[in-house]
Amino acid sequence: MERKRGTKIIEKIFSIALLDLILVFLPLLYFYRKNRSVKESFKELGIKKINKKELIKKSVSLTAGLIAIVFLVSITSFFLGVNDLDKVSETVKAITFVSPFLLIYYMTVRVFSEEIFFRGFLVKKTGILISSALFGLAHFMYGSVIEVLGAFLAGLFLAYFYQKNNNLLPNIIGHMAYNAISLMMVI
Repeated sequence: MERKRGTKIIEKIFSIALLDLILVFLPLLYFYRKNRSVKESFKELGIKKINKKELIKKSVSLTAGLIAIVFLVSITSFFLGVNDLDKVSETVKAITFVSPFLLIYYMTVRVFSEEIFFRGFLVKKTGILISSALFGLAHFMYGSVIEVLGAFLAGLFLAYFYQKNNNLLPNIIGHMAYNAISLMMVI
């Protein structure tokens, strides 16, 4: 029984890692075909050098904006009586139970791949609205309508921030920081 559970966990981790590879390599391949340079492809996706002070300032601003958005969504959903965010807490606790390393993976590698795919690639190809809608739908796994709505609104903010700065590094750091703060509130 324990061996079967371990096999299922390994299969789950493998499928998660495969998805993240796809989220990173499809955009890279797309831009590589155009540029014929990995370095230029990363630049076109928004992975560019940035002054450390600017990076910190923009990352903190982005994190604060994400916290404000989620706070407003949570308050609104509570007053409307449609708050189902407890499902998110249950999912996060289940992930932590399976493996704390999987949770760390979600908070680092997954954020990196999400930002590359949804902002660096989809914002350029489909625009802010569609990329944000798809980002929201990608959070459906939590089983929470409010999570999907919150992710959609956060996606709008992240996409706007990316377009404004034309650099994914503040998005990646700000998104990771927001996830870390959210995790501390859940666990």
